[in-house]
Amino acid sequence: MVLEGLGKSLDGLIRKVRRLPEINKDVINALIKELQRSLLMADVNVEICLQVTEIIKKRAMDQKINEKINRKDYIIKILHDELINLLGGKDAPKRIKTGKETIILLVGIQGSGKTTTVGKLANFYKKKGFKVGAVCTDTDRPGAYEQMAQTMDSIGVAHFGNPKEKSALKLAKKGLKQFTKSGKDKKDLIIVDTAGRHKEESGLMKEMQKLENVIKPNETILVIDGTLGQQAYSQAKAFSETTHVGSIIITKLDGSAKGGGALSAAAAAKAPIKFIGVGERVDDLDEFSPTSFVGTLMGIPDLEGLLKKIEELGIEPDDDQISRMKKGKFTLNDMYDQMKSLRKMGGFGKVLAMMGGANIPKEVKEMAEGNMDRIEVMMKSMTPHERDNPEVIRKTRITRISRGSGTTYTEVKGLLKQWSQMNSMMKGMLGRKRRGKRGQQVPGMDGGMPGMDGGGMPDLAQMQQMMGNQKKKRKKYLW
Repeated sequence: MVLEGLGKSLDGLIRKVRRLPEINKDVINALIKELQRSLLMADVNVEICLQVTEIIKKRAMDQKINEKINRKDYIIKILHDELINLLGGKDAPKRIKTGKETIILLVGIQGSGKTTTVGKLANFYKKKGFKVGAVCTDTDRPGAYEQMAQTMDSIGVAHFGNPKEKSALKLAKKGLKQFTKSGKDKKDLIIVDTAGRHKEESGLMKEMQKLENVIKPNETILVIDGTLGQQAYSQAKAFSETTHVGSIIITKLDGSAKGGGALSAAAAAKAPIKFIGVGERVDDLDEFSPTSFVGTLMGIPDLEGLLKKIEELGIEPDDDQISRMKKGKFTLNDMYDQMKSLRKMGGFGKVLAMMGGANIPKEVKEMAEGNMDRIEVMMKSMTPHERDNPEVIRKTRITRISRGSGTTYTEVKGLLKQWSQMNSMMKGMLGRKRRGKRGQQVPGMDGGMPGMDGGGMPDLAQMQQMMGNQKKKRKKYLW
């Protein structure tokens, strides 16, 4: 999980708040100090850390709240809101539209992963129906164009570059001319890669400024290395002062436990984070939503994001599965298909995080991932009839399946028990849906994560509405 350490710290902080017998000034001061330690450990910029925690402290102590709101929930709500503000406050605007010519310029320091990100962006937008072209203007790094060409060829995206040309401005002009002229080469999205620049390299920074003036991009995107730490703040500030940074992409967040430095770049550049890179594959690029990201850190389910991911990957149940499930029949094949879907979505850990279980111990997640591999092998050792009718699997069949899959008799029995429990749960859910009145919440179907202290996170939207409907004047301090 991205920023796993910070997520665990926030989870511990929330649980501590919920267990407190009362909230007073001393308690708030102690909580603020603990939050500061957590943010600094995640490499969030010191200045930004102090600003955010001071706002949280002031709101927790001074702001009048609706008397119907529990103060513990209110403090958690403040923490949630201010962490979102730290990351830009809202989703990055969608400036790219199909059928309309758009130019994107990528800038950043050397080694931040710009060229790899060009490939990921091209792949992302190609899948959405855009005609994409990529231009390499990096004249400094040997093999820069070859790297881009290899990635673009693998995803079927047109590219332009010339390793012999030493002028980035000439490359940019020629590339744009090729992809903007009418004909089969015309593209509606052109992504321009640049050479890596450091804030101290004034000559290169000026060249980048000229490049932006020549290209006149619809958006300049700053690429920040997620492992950069606190240096990310000053680098982001320097780039935003030189170019018109419209949004940010954070790379290598999957390999950084201290990505807070890069995330605080949003505050330095005064620009929203648009994407985060979470792996080396061309598909490992996720759209960034501050609300969903902070929610995941705090253990709040991102069901909307989960459903969107399912829709994008096309892994909804087919008509036959839906028909069977409506009749209360859940086969091992259905269970097997669900496991394959989890693989497509990034594995059990990623799906669990989107369901609000990001802070479950790492050992438990790893054990679950390992069990998925063994379950898959066991299912492949079964006949289609057995997977469709698990109830026929008895002693001799269990022995045959265990031998064929290299597992134990007990493991196969455990799989069958797991299926039986899921089958009973599906029937129970179907029964509750049938008994529930139209428009009424069905017990056990609220999507919350079980086992959360205090019954899980309160309805943030409802609390926001209550906060906006305050009428009574209250004292500055309630204690």
